[in-house]
Amino acid sequence: LDDFTAKVPTIDKDMVRVFRERTGDAFGGMHCRPADEICDIHSSSGTTGAPTFLPINRRDIDVFAESFARHYWCAGLRPGHTLSLSLGLYLRPLQALYTAAHRIGAHVALTDWLDIPRLLHTFRYIQPDIHIFLTPPQAFGLRDEMASEGMDPKVLFDPVKAFIWAGDAITPKTRRLVTEEWASVVHDMSGTADLSYVMMECQAHDGLHAHDDLWFLEVVEPGTTTPVAPGERGEFLYTAMMDSSLGFVRWRSEDVGYIATEPCICGRTSTRLYFLGRVGYRVTVRDQMIFPVEIQHVLELFPEFDHGIFQIIRDAGNMDTLKLRLGFRPQDEPALETLRTQLEQHLGDKLGLPIAIHFVPTEDLLVLGPPHKIPRIHEVAAA
Repeated sequence: LDDFTAKVPTIDKDMVRVFRERTGDAFGGMHCRPADEICDIHSSSGTTGAPTFLPINRRDIDVFAESFARHYWCAGLRPGHTLSLSLGLYLRPLQALYTAAHRIGAHVALTDWLDIPRLLHTFRYIQPDIHIFLTPPQAFGLRDEMASEGMDPKVLFDPVKAFIWAGDAITPKTRRLVTEEWASVVHDMSGTADLSYVMMECQAHDGLHAHDDLWFLEVVEPGTTTPVAPGERGEFLYTAMMDSSLGFVRWRSEDVGYIATEPCICGRTSTRLYFLGRVGYRVTVRDQMIFPVEIQHVLELFPEFDHGIFQIIRDAGNMDTLKLRLGFRPQDEPALETLRTQLEQHLGDKLGLPIAIHFVPTEDLLVLGPPHKIPRIHEVAAA
């Protein structure tokens, strides 16, 4: 491993995009299989740039299904159960996700991320045992739709043993939404769909378990290859040891966090990851580094904005004021000026920084990204 980490270069998504534009290779030089081998072609979410294309063959679908089956079993999926799966067709793990359920002996009900009425219809009649993926827009869309229809979530979700959360960092408010208002269980899942590499919480909810036999994980100082010790913050690098379709070697995930290597109280000995945010989502205001999740914790205190639909406006490397584009719903428009004053004060007190909030209709922000998340940074050229 010393030779590997010292001599093998890192790669990132921008390098793939540059190679693609320079050569015309749709896969950016990453495809490892013969051109005539049958594969499915997926794409990345495009949250941080133009989507990249991601082939996968049958062999790799089966490999990644093993990983997801382990997570499903941890969440409580058993033979004869039903998994409700909400996912975009373009994402690479799609087939592995439902193949994993079949491997366990479970049924799969397929729905679309933001088709909330269809999803509620599925919960009412199919009564799935596990639902994946509960995303921020979906969670609050379900909450609002059930309220408008007079549905009792504790009755509707009574058969659901667990929800698996993804798309953005889970916060205390969103966890309480599931555990208290819906009387269910939620497991946080994160990782990178491009590699089909995801980690998930166990029953202890203390970090996300990785599968160390399928991927090699490193934690380094962001933008470097200098390793950091377990418990220290750094950027995650991933190497796919079993992916025969794509050459993910020392892949810069752009995710920042830390790891724990000691055994979990659940008995598992695998590495646990704690996600803090994305490298590209960091902003610096008056020499202070800010991640979106820190802002979300304050927004959750306001029912009008607990949906978490916002962007940080970045117009300089080191800004004087933290500026936000914050989504609002039509019914809240009359109170926006009062809410602006309260929010700017609460955020300013919490972060110790000047705050400026610009309100934007939630629909205008939702269309900027894939259905499960929005780009957190709104770049503005410096004046």
